[in-house]
Amino acid sequence: MLEARTGNKITCPSADAVRLYQTGVDLLLGSESGAGETLDRALALDGNFALAAAARYCVAKDIGEPNAVRFREQALAALAVASDWERQHCELLIGLVDQPAAVRKAVEAYVAKQPADLLIIAQLVGYLFFFDGPQKLTSVLALLESVEAALTNDWAFLARLGFAASEAGQHQRGRAALERALAIRPQSLYTIHGLAHLLHDEGAAIASAELLQGWLQHYGSGASSGQMYGHVQWHLALAEFQVGNREAAIERYLHYCAPATTTCGPILTLADCGGFLLRDYLQTGLVKPLPNDVAQHIECVWGMMGHPFVALHVAGLYASAGDLDGLQRCQLEAASKPEGAHRRVSLRLISALTDLVLGRYAQVGQTLSELSASDRIGIGGSNVERILVDLIERHCEAQN
Repeated sequence: MLEARTGNKITCPSADAVRLYQTGVDLLLGSESGAGETLDRALALDGNFALAAAARYCVAKDIGEPNAVRFREQALAALAVASDWERQHCELLIGLVDQPAAVRKAVEAYVAKQPADLLIIAQLVGYLFFFDGPQKLTSVLALLESVEAALTNDWAFLARLGFAASEAGQHQRGRAALERALAIRPQSLYTIHGLAHLLHDEGAAIASAELLQGWLQHYGSGASSGQMYGHVQWHLALAEFQVGNREAAIERYLHYCAPATTTCGPILTLADCGGFLLRDYLQTGLVKPLPNDVAQHIECVWGMMGHPFVALHVAGLYASAGDLDGLQRCQLEAASKPEGAHRRVSLRLISALTDLVLGRYAQVGQTLSELSASDRIGIGGSNVERILVDLIERHCEAQN
């Protein structure tokens, strides 16, 4: 059988296993329910199916599954009976999960020859959005545009192109691509998530709430264990919060988005709890001790405190709790990281949030004003993070 997107031959002798693999990849790319279980079924039919084992490793690592390494070992062992193409795909996919910076150039060269290998491309896109600094908006869009001819009508490609275009400020183009993707595969969590981001950037909270409520009514029951389900619920909670329905937003956050209840992996979970609790603090001024699940989750990402995305959300959590000791701990941890732009921006974000808690609002504004547009893009993640920094600034301006 042929791989659905690339047209390359799959060497697995079980046609049923191949079909399950193709289905599992679609579920993975859509961040939908059942990706891991579907790939497990493929591997049960053929334990030497390297493509399925490598894809399963991606799922396991994304959600922080214990003993994920067993799937990497299974994939690498299965390469002994894989084709050259399968071997290269699996090695690069595993490399993108484990050491993306080390394999980036090799991946880019591979994509130039295999422009329809969307699983590899999607993994690289995720890495670039988080780690490619100020140039990420152009680098991601350029990557996707370079493969557009090979994937023009692919819903999972259109979803990523739409998200990247909207992040780069091309909202009309982004909306068109996202709506095409939803028309082809309306159940995709990844795609509805992209449209929610676009609406958030446009300040369309009411439209976002209506869109997400309607989507969840139709597809929520089948999506509830999907990798982005908690994050999509977070977008709805954020929209509810923005239109003044704080009680409903808090209830939704606790039920679907908190570390103890979410379906998301560690980084999205941090973004959701950090972004929500800091916003609530900025609006209400109410200081609340961090819940146990949040405090425990901070320890899961503590080693990444030198990255501005992590620094913003962890320090934001401590700020929401009025925890100056926690903020001092953040400052010391970030200061221990190697010098560079990430460390510099992380320290400024932590300093600003410390001054916020101390009521030194003018100093907060001064510190954040020193972050250039490039620095803000380099925080990583999406425009949601840049808007969060804007909210901190506006809150402090209002206090003066």
